[in-house]
Amino acid sequence: MAKGETPGILPHRHHHRAGTSALRSTAGWLRREAELTGRLLVANVLVAVPPPVLFAVAAGVHHSLSTGRLLAGIGKATLVGLLALYVLDTANQAHAGAEDAYNKPHRPIPAGLATAASLTRRFWTAMPLYTLAGWAFGALPWVLIWQVAVVLHYRCGSPRSYLYSKPFLNIAGASATLATGWQLAAPFDATAWTWLAFIALYFPLALIYEDVRDMEGDRAVGRRTLALVLGPEFVRRWFATLMFLLPLVFYFVPARLSGAGDWRGILSAAVLAILSWICAARALRLHHRSADQLTYQLFTLTWTLTVATAPLLLAHL
Repeated sequence: MAKGETPGILPHRHHHRAGTSALRSTAGWLRREAELTGRLLVANVLVAVPPPVLFAVAAGVHHSLSTGRLLAGIGKATLVGLLALYVLDTANQAHAGAEDAYNKPHRPIPAGLATAASLTRRFWTAMPLYTLAGWAFGALPWVLIWQVAVVLHYRCGSPRSYLYSKPFLNIAGASATLATGWQLAAPFDATAWTWLAFIALYFPLALIYEDVRDMEGDRAVGRRTLALVLGPEFVRRWFATLMFLLPLVFYFVPARLSGAGDWRGILSAAVLAILSWICAARALRLHHRSADQLTYQLFTLTWTLTVATAPLLLAHL
């Protein structure tokens, strides 16, 4: 003990230093986990989280819910949407390290922030939390549909079966996440089913454009995609056609069947046309990877914008 030091002070200092060290260690872990999660989710967050939240808003205004119930639905949809995306991206990226080294070097594995084993552990940790949230909020069937689809595609599938299994995963993902958002706010009805069927079928058909952007990595891991089997030009024309027709199909299916006035349907379709036709033009004219990446992000924004029209068209104005 140092001269003049009071007995009992030294153990207190050791305890204080140990506590400070534990806090710093915890803060450092949280920072690393936040960076890893950001890199994990950033590419798909626009297409995965806002749509179920917006669909919850649409359910709320359609059923004239109180502000409190609507806000509760929005909060639940946000949480479940993030869990659904986390489950998807941990399962996907745990098996995509070699491909991501070519296509997406910012992701956790090629960036050196995680390994396939650590992402797999995160996947199995998130799965029961996602299940629990679905059960607690009354949307368990939709959560289970998404979990089964993810496990079958990423845990049981192979690069050679990707051509056939990925479309089913996309349809299951669009259906389950949107339906969860609505179900967390209000019961399903015929209007909800109409919107769900349109969005969950139309947009996954256009999602094959993603394979044009990722051809280099897909070829490296032996994955069969339409862009590699039929050629990128076929996929570009297919995608551009769907994006060109989107405002028209949107107006005559969900907009007209929603029973909203024509001015709301026409206005929504016109705004949607601006973005979807930009996507079509870019896909046909700009043929390099950075342009394809931006076009794909604009496409996800088109998807979100389509869902965002639902509250306007379903509101009792």
